[in-house]
Amino acid sequence: MSLPLKLPHARYIVLHHDGAWKINLNNTYYGPFGSQAAAVESATATARQASEGGYPASVLLMKGTAFETLWTSEPA
Repeated sequence: MSLPLKLPHARYIVLHHDGAWKINLNNTYYGPFGSQAAAVESATATARQASEGGYPASVLLMKGTAFETLWTSEPA
């Protein structure tokens, strides 16, 4: 019997980079967005779609060197 394949966790990181709000996914930047809220909204919508497709997903806000989880598909 084989083990089920586990899909990689998609981490959408919202951060202020080069003077603008962006989303980082797998070391690729998306944006810029006009505000932190717009970047969070876009990241959350995309993470929800990934979750519906079977991928575990999270939206994280980068604050300096710390991360705050804003949304996750993983149970608490």
